[in-house]
Amino acid sequence: MSPDEIEKIASDWLAREDRGLSAQERDTMELWLDQASLHKVAYLRLKAAWQRADRLAALKSPVPMKPVRDDGRHGRWVKYAVAASLVVLVGGGIWLAWQRSGPSGQNFATAVGRMQAVRLADGTQVELNTNTRLHADVNGLSRTVMLDSGEAYFDVVHDAKRPFTVYAGNRRITDIGTKFSVFRDGDDVRVTVREGKVRVDVLREPDASVVAESGHVVVTKGRETLVVTKPGGDISNDLSWRQGLLVFNQQTLAEAADQFNRYNERQILVEGPARKIRIGGSFKADNVDVFVLLLHRGFGLAVNEQGDRIIVSRQGN
Repeated sequence: MSPDEIEKIASDWLAREDRGLSAQERDTMELWLDQASLHKVAYLRLKAAWQRADRLAALKSPVPMKPVRDDGRHGRWVKYAVAASLVVLVGGGIWLAWQRSGPSGQNFATAVGRMQAVRLADGTQVELNTNTRLHADVNGLSRTVMLDSGEAYFDVVHDAKRPFTVYAGNRRITDIGTKFSVFRDGDDVRVTVREGKVRVDVLREPDASVVAESGHVVVTKGRETLVVTKPGGDISNDLSWRQGLLVFNQQTLAEAADQFNRYNERQILVEGPARKIRIGGSFKADNVDVFVLLLHRGFGLAVNEQGDRIIVSRQGN
């Protein structure tokens, strides 16, 4: 997200705060502020300028004006315009200092079908799966990762004084000497623990924490959290994407197609009763052609290519 976009969102929150926030809105705003230090910087800088605009307005003698009827938004946005001007004029030194130092941390991203391995400043190794975006901020005081979308595997160098924390949606995952992966699709988050332990918290709900050990998968949706125990082989299958493989153990064909679609621009669409067929095996994530050929030869399914879509169905459907 660009600095201009962050500024716009911060100004929107200030305008809402000025007219009064509901409890739910305040929780949402605090979640956004917690997501990145840049969010807090933009918000606090604009708020300081906003308050300065109020003080300047109070020092001036009011000029009688014809009352204007509006819903309150006009006044708030006039105030924001003044505040924004003050950010440029008065807060220019802060802004220039930020520009010189640059945004803290590092941004990483992978395209569809691509993966990337990186090493953070503390020695922690991170593997990004297909179509993944994250921001890592590792410094002398803290170690924080914001997972915007996709999936990443973390081999964390443990440091009790600087907990390693991953934020994904409204979940905070804290390392307790661990190797683990985090998958995020919107508000749905899945944490797979290969070694050690992690603590998974729901932000601003201290009683909703769970601790998951090796061999556990934490599946979350909204405020709901489910902890599932899996054998070591199943955990390895879940993490087989690190070798570029998709391993299925009696998953439905519809579920298998969804996994392939994460790694390929050409999308598989399974129609009708074929969706419930269960399959097993190991497949290269980027080799759609071989997969659908096996479906045709092994299950006798019809395969019909339509541009970037591959339609799979039972013969005669």
